Amino acid sequence: MAPMLELSPTAAAAPTVAIFNVAMIGHVNPTFALVQELVRRGCRVHYFLPAVEQICSAAKESGAEVESYLPDMPDLVLEHCGIQEPHEEILPDEQALWERAVWPLCSTLLCGEYLIQRCRALGVSVVLYDPMTPHGLLVAQKLKLPKASLVTYPGMGSLADLMKEDRLLRAAKIRAPYGRQVYEKFGVDLEVELLTRRQYFAPMNFITTCDALVAPLPDAPWATELSRFRFEPVGCLVSPQAPHVAQARRNGAVPVSALKDGLPREELKQQLAAGHKIIFAALGTMALSDRWSIDLGRASGGNLPPGTTGKEYCQHVWKALLEAMELLGEEYYCVLCAGKQSDALDFLESEDALPSNVIVRTFVPQVEMLNDYASCFLSHVGFNSLQESLMAGVPLVAVPQAVDQPANAMKVQKMSWGVSFLRPMASVTGPALAAALSDVLRTRRFRAAVRAAQQDLAGGVQRLAEELLEL
Repeated sequence: MAPMLELSPTAAAAPTVAIFNVAMIGHVNPTFALVQELVRRGCRVHYFLPAVEQICSAAKESGAEVESYLPDMPDLVLEHCGIQEPHEEILPDEQALWERAVWPLCSTLLCGEYLIQRCRALGVSVVLYDPMTPHGLLVAQKLKLPKASLVTYPGMGSLADLMKEDRLLRAAKIRAPYGRQVYEKFGVDLEVELLTRRQYFAPMNFITTCDALVAPLPDAPWATELSRFRFEPVGCLVSPQAPHVAQARRNGAVPVSALKDGLPREELKQQLAAGHKIIFAALGTMALSDRWSIDLGRASGGNLPPGTTGKEYCQHVWKALLEAMELLGEEYYCVLCAGKQSDALDFLESEDALPSNVIVRTFVPQVEMLNDYASCFLSHVGFNSLQESLMAGVPLVAVPQAVDQPANAMKVQKMSWGVSFLRPMASVTGPALAAALSDVLRTRRFRAAVRAAQQDLAGGVQRLAEELLEL
């Protein structure tokens, strides 16, 4: 194990914050502005992260000291812990349920001793952790530290379609023996019997949004269980000055040879100078990377047909978008992010088949694109993308995939932040998309509603820093 850090008395007097997170873009991006604010206030921030280069670099750039979950295993993948050999017969449709129940606890058993010792040596004053990672909860309870989880989606109500009681009971049964091992090893009860231990909530949980965006809880046993936890919306954490990770998991993909990274800034400036409307199209890393070739439909609560892969979803939307851009004409211009999968554009006869008013990039700096160039955002409405668009004052056309995205899309429609296409594999067509984009870009009420939301979301970074340091 790595040697423990010797701290000077001066360093020990400063507030020390430990943050624990997973290697998922939607979970880490909101935290970097918070790290900047904590450092500005004189805190030392130690950020425990898996060894993913882009994410660790962004954390360092924001001012954190990046820490390993287990230095003896620098290539450790948390999500792989304990899932190689099932201890019981697992049905194919329960494999993902079993993995999701097992890896957080197995990785905690593996790393817990080191993390406790490390945080004790660092003189940690307060713990903030992603609720997917019980590691932070373990450390805080063992060392009797104030703690909170950071909920980077609009609350458990947004996952209601995935919270089926029979599956929750099954997951609790799977967790039980691992929870007992954690208690026997560390003397800490992680309460794995709770139906909501899909997420390891703390007594205090900060939601990175405003009240209006928090999804209400349904009338269900698992929702009643949450009444013992406090959930506080603090506002949005988006900041143009904070680092932003566009891609962190490539899954071995080979970059599409003719595509470039980055913004075509000169072209975009010319389009704006000509009075053209700029559409930004980005469908998120879950479809473009993590689940490009595997089933996205099973996590969609019925929004996508079972078996729909990320590739099938993306290419369906892209085909409709290209048709829509031809229908809209040269007064509209589109920047389309297609990711780095080698087969991303294999539905085209040739790259010359792209309409002249469409340019394709692998990834672009999304916050800059939204703040400086975009007139409309065609988005999967992952929670970070939704809030980044609202904070930039850009209305949306929503084509949700899975997890919380269908609930986010319904909110977009209800609040007049744009137009939404639920069940996009059936509802998204070229003419329908062209009509929606034209409506959003030409109707003032959408932009006015977005500006109102922008005001409600502001101030989250400062508010969260104050709340955290007061724990």
